[in-house]
Amino acid sequence: MSTNPQKLSSPETQELRREAGKLVKHLREQAGHSQRSLSAEIGSLPYTFVSQIETGRSRVPPDQIPVWADAFGIDARRFLLMIMRFYDPETFAVLFEEEPSILSGEAFPELLASRDNPELPGHSSGVTRQSDGE
Repeated sequence: MSTNPQKLSSPETQELRREAGKLVKHLREQAGHSQRSLSAEIGSLPYTFVSQIETGRSRVPPDQIPVWADAFGIDARRFLLMIMRFYDPETFAVLFEEEPSILSGEAFPELLASRDNPELPGHSSGVTRQSDGE
């Protein structure tokens, strides 16, 4: 039984992972880390794991969210909310449909920075919710 309906091979999932990777790279650079120094900070060997996440080939392990957030100098819940929109968009949409600033990404300036920098994920690439019959 699969616990994650997101298929890694789907183009949508791959694009979301790339967008999450851009965000992770932005947060890493903002915190002043190289891939090697972030890897050392989070206790991950080899350092190429950071590269795999930044390119969308992997994702931040759920049990490591607090460690990564600490390395970025941000609150773990804030980091989770930022990346959850990419890693589990269906659940994210259900959880935050009543909180428009979180759902749209406006609550996270880091996501909106892409309006000026196409290398970063923007809220336009954020969660869109499909309804039945569309």
